[in-house]
Amino acid sequence: MMIQRRRFLGSSAAGFFAWAWRFGCPRLVQAAISRSPGLRRCIVLWMDGGPSQMETFDPKPGTETGGPVQSIATSVPGLHISEFLPQIARRMHHLSVIRNLTSTEGEHQRAQHLMHTGYPRIDSFPRPSLGSIVSYETPPSAIPRYVTLGSRGFGPAFLGPEHGPFSIGDPDEARDMLSVLRQRRERLQFLQELSRPFATRHPDAAVQRRRAMIGQIEQLVDTPFSRALDLQREPASSRQRYGDSEFGRFCLLARRLLEADVRFVEIQLGGWDTHSGNFSATRRLCETIDLPWAALLDDLDERGLLDDTVLLWMGEFGRTPVINAAAGRDHFPAVTPAVIGGGGVRGGQVVGATTRDGRAIDGDSLTVPDLFATVLQRLDIEPDTEFTTSFGSPAPATDGGTPIAALL
Repeated sequence: MMIQRRRFLGSSAAGFFAWAWRFGCPRLVQAAISRSPGLRRCIVLWMDGGPSQMETFDPKPGTETGGPVQSIATSVPGLHISEFLPQIARRMHHLSVIRNLTSTEGEHQRAQHLMHTGYPRIDSFPRPSLGSIVSYETPPSAIPRYVTLGSRGFGPAFLGPEHGPFSIGDPDEARDMLSVLRQRRERLQFLQELSRPFATRHPDAAVQRRRAMIGQIEQLVDTPFSRALDLQREPASSRQRYGDSEFGRFCLLARRLLEADVRFVEIQLGGWDTHSGNFSATRRLCETIDLPWAALLDDLDERGLLDDTVLLWMGEFGRTPVINAAAGRDHFPAVTPAVIGGGGVRGGQVVGATTRDGRAIDGDSLTVPDLFATVLQRLDIEPDTEFTTSFGSPAPATDGGTPIAALL
């Protein structure tokens, strides 16, 4: 639910709680602020719609299926990627391309669930997202551990709402609202006192959660998290390096959130469902991500954060090698592109291969659970960690995945 700023400023309790829910404040589980030294972090660049591997990281120039896009050399000898990504090409020594990842899901919603949780979608048994697992396995803090930028994100399932995403659509609006809360601290305290007699007489879980939420919001406003939302604190030269786009601002914000002790950030860029006009659309999308992603890599590296931050680029699935009548590419989960780096992952290499025309994986393939097991291991979470659902069923963190040895 989107809350208009005017409604929030109207001082009604209903508006306040609606805003709190919209921005994910129930997920803050403890008032004390705690740093997390030694804990690795993760940024996911989510390409919503399913990016074409052939116009990004597995180009096939000169083939019937390759289309007009050419490949360019990178900072890694022998590794070529799309001409649409020149800035990333200069930094491929930080990243590894996975060309033999295969998926079982070719429909958007089911594929989104698989690529966020590592499990096929079963409505009667929802699985927690990767971000929620990271939140659950992280010491409590007043600062959100799982933040999504540009999307609502995927939820915690049986891990509980406190491990759901703190979703931000507009950083300036979120910052302004936290500023208003800071100014109205007495009102928060008044709400706490007002609800105390009722909570004492009716000690049910919902009432207790609401009281806890008010206290957590009150303390959130004084954390580094609220200051991280203010991109104007960055030098103009720094902002310019990320480019004048929402995706660029989100990438800069992601770096600032890591520095504020957020452990998992997902940034979404939509528009990759290129059933028509694939080549022009993908050129535009690659131009959108190329500069900000490169700036993010540079900043993480220069600030000593890259070794402690897993950076993962992916979407729902790949696109068909066959070019359709609308100059587009359709859904193709058989080859699902992914790029990973940082966090102790070996950079500067290609894992797996596709055939010359890209119609199939050439040799061994990897599964989505394998990718999840790799990321979890790099985040210091054992891939075979087992959770217990609310109905008492065991639920492993991965669906039998094995960490990818070539990346480790």
